[in-house]
Amino acid sequence: MKFPKDNELTTNMADVENTESKTNGIIEANGPVTRYDPDDPEDQKQMWRPPDIDQDMKEMERRKRVDMIMNSQVFREELERIIESQMTEGYLPENLAALQQVTELLLPNRRTSNIRSGHCVIPINDIRGVDGIRYTKIEKLLRCKLAAVYRLIDLYGWSENIYNHVTVRVSQDLEHFLLNPFGLQYPEVTASSLLKVDMQGNVIDPGSTSFTFNRAGFVLHSAIHACRPDIRCCIHIHHPPVVAVSAMKVGLLPVSQESALIGEVSYHDYQGIVVDTKEREQIARDLGPVNKVMILRNHGVIVCGETIEEALFYLQNLVLACEAQVRLMPIGLDNIQTMSPEARQKVRSIITDNHANVTGRPEGEEEKEQRIKKFKVWDLEFEAQMRMLDNAGFRTGYLYRYPLLRVEAPRLKNDVEVPPAATSFVQYLEEDKWLRPLKKLMDGKKSQDKLRWVNSPNVYQKVEVLETGTNDPKKITKWVQEGSPSHSTLVKIESPHQFIPKTGDPNEFKKKQKEVSAFLP
Repeated sequence: MKFPKDNELTTNMADVENTESKTNGIIEANGPVTRYDPDDPEDQKQMWRPPDIDQDMKEMERRKRVDMIMNSQVFREELERIIESQMTEGYLPENLAALQQVTELLLPNRRTSNIRSGHCVIPINDIRGVDGIRYTKIEKLLRCKLAAVYRLIDLYGWSENIYNHVTVRVSQDLEHFLLNPFGLQYPEVTASSLLKVDMQGNVIDPGSTSFTFNRAGFVLHSAIHACRPDIRCCIHIHHPPVVAVSAMKVGLLPVSQESALIGEVSYHDYQGIVVDTKEREQIARDLGPVNKVMILRNHGVIVCGETIEEALFYLQNLVLACEAQVRLMPIGLDNIQTMSPEARQKVRSIITDNHANVTGRPEGEEEKEQRIKKFKVWDLEFEAQMRMLDNAGFRTGYLYRYPLLRVEAPRLKNDVEVPPAATSFVQYLEEDKWLRPLKKLMDGKKSQDKLRWVNSPNVYQKVEVLETGTNDPKKITKWVQEGSPSHSTLVKIESPHQFIPKTGDPNEFKKKQKEVSAFLP
């Protein structure tokens, strides 16, 4: 009996598989089929190679591209050119696109579709270079804080594509306020992209984008900013639990502690999309002179505050209260226990009227004594959220009031308590080739600042004396010591070889050493 060879058997099996796949119509031709040849030494090595080594070989192939790019002089020059242009001209769209391409090239990880991840392509504080001259310090900080609120709302899942608005009043005298451009999603809003408009709808500053503002959002927010000078920030969202509560006839029920924190709530009946300026008066009357939360029937909610921190605090508690009420509704209103007015007032007074005492030193005043600073609860929460964003890489540009979280105990012997080796950064400067020029600059500065001097207890006077006993006397210079010891002579040491000049013979020391050793027994 004649048996088929291994090569013929492999070929026949492959033909059968191809025929079956074509007959069933499931798999089409997807390219060449890889066959195993037992006589091929490369295939034998592949079979005997461990999986971890195989994976390392693949990773080495992937890293070749990154190493080639990082060692390229052209790449470094192009990257330096982009950074220099950003420092002088600001963040332009073509520069951002170039940086994004560089990031994708150097980090070949798979892209994720989760917009609520910690990855941030564009920083919140994108005001750089000459763009910072356009804004005052207060307006720049407000822009960074407002853009950070947009990112927080998106991270919490309260955003709705390009809709909804968060506004903040910039100037009380000129009645200008900032809002997001209509066309950007919340993860795309930055400090420089915010629009500045007045109460009449005139764009004072278009920002860094070509978009304009939403008419409905302007009418709603301008009505509140115009009638309530005490309100500086307004937040409007369409979160589903909030919309569900706004559609209930009973409104927001005091069923949780969060509902008691927001205080009294106003209501405004739905009259369609707010685009008519005549509705501004009705919105102002429904909000009232005191309340800071107004539920828009069948629409959503608008939350106000004297500061951005306060408005965000009320929004978070309102969302939690609405979510709790929506979960309680299936059991029926008769089975829900509500809070008494006295309990609600007690909870609100404890949170809003009291302050949290924080001991520390403000930023830039580390040398001054510690002092107690009174904080509202929403201020502490907002700083914690800003730290969360900064730790995630969003670069908020927020100016922390007390950035030092740990207060160090006073040191009685601080000059010798910490050894020099524990606080030295020389090893980092020497290991990093990019920091070596900085180390040279620091060493040069130290040598210039610390000039060494030699003090002599005597004062010498230069005297020229003529030779004696010769026909042609010469002048001899002598240094004569003065009798008064009340002064001293200062001699500046400019070189370690000032008193013993350095010779050009490198073997001088060995010669002297041999001469000395020759006299020794």
